[in-house]
Amino acid sequence: MRIGVNSGSLPRHLHALERESPVEALVSAAAEFVALMERLDFEDFKVSIKSTNVPNTIASNRLLAARIPYPLHLGITEAGTKWSGSLKSAVGLGTLLADGIGDTIRISLSTFHAEEEVKVAWEILKALHLRERGPVLIACPTCGRLQFDMDTVVTEIERRLEAYEDPIEVAVLGCAVNGIGEAAHADFGITGAKNEGLVFSRGKPLRKVPQDQLVETLFAEIDKYVASKRIDVKDADAAEGARWLARIEAENAGELTPERIAAMEAAAAAAAEPAVPLDEAVSPVAGRRFTRT
Repeated sequence: MRIGVNSGSLPRHLHALERESPVEALVSAAAEFVALMERLDFEDFKVSIKSTNVPNTIASNRLLAARIPYPLHLGITEAGTKWSGSLKSAVGLGTLLADGIGDTIRISLSTFHAEEEVKVAWEILKALHLRERGPVLIACPTCGRLQFDMDTVVTEIERRLEAYEDPIEVAVLGCAVNGIGEAAHADFGITGAKNEGLVFSRGKPLRKVPQDQLVETLFAEIDKYVASKRIDVKDADAAEGARWLARIEAENAGELTPERIAAMEAAAAAAAEPAVPLDEAVSPVAGRRFTRT
């Protein structure tokens, strides 16, 4: 049995407390129901405290978890539309689940597409590594080095990955210069340059292909892995991919990428004269610091 306490329907005798402390009112209502069940010698139940207010939901569930030994069902009630409701649920439920609080969850979206609620719930659990069914998609934000229609590609890949149950990690990186290194942990990934692209796996090139074949080639490699549980590496294709990647990196060697800027700053710091220790007496902020006692 689930005992539900909702911020919109608290017992009348708790309304005054609700105005002073909505969190305490929610917890008090739940505790009263728990006490009733215990008086009836019934202990096969879970408790749910839900509010439209995300911080109140987090605080009340933390407080209740410390007070009772029964499982908790988590949710943000009347969370909103698919967009806003998903974000509020991810923040509220994700925070509690990361604390180790919560045994079951429910996503409540106003448009009531049950399949979307389940998808959001799974993504929250997958993000926290509490469930590992189905792929995880990684996609970088776009930048000035992007040379293919990444929005369309990511959308298509995300749609097609819904058909898979294996917990593989797939990366879509727009920049061939940094892409394969930034997603070295991904089971499979793609990255592109003008007219061409690379399919890679766990930081190593698999195949260089024309840009319009990237998605199909990616899924061909994924399908082979799903069938055999091993990554199929052909030495000739991998070597060709590595040469292509080296050429792209050489062509962009002068670009001020984050990695190159960091290296330049490190070199400049190493070549600079030793820093002169700051004399507190002549510091421009002398007298403004707290005295340590």
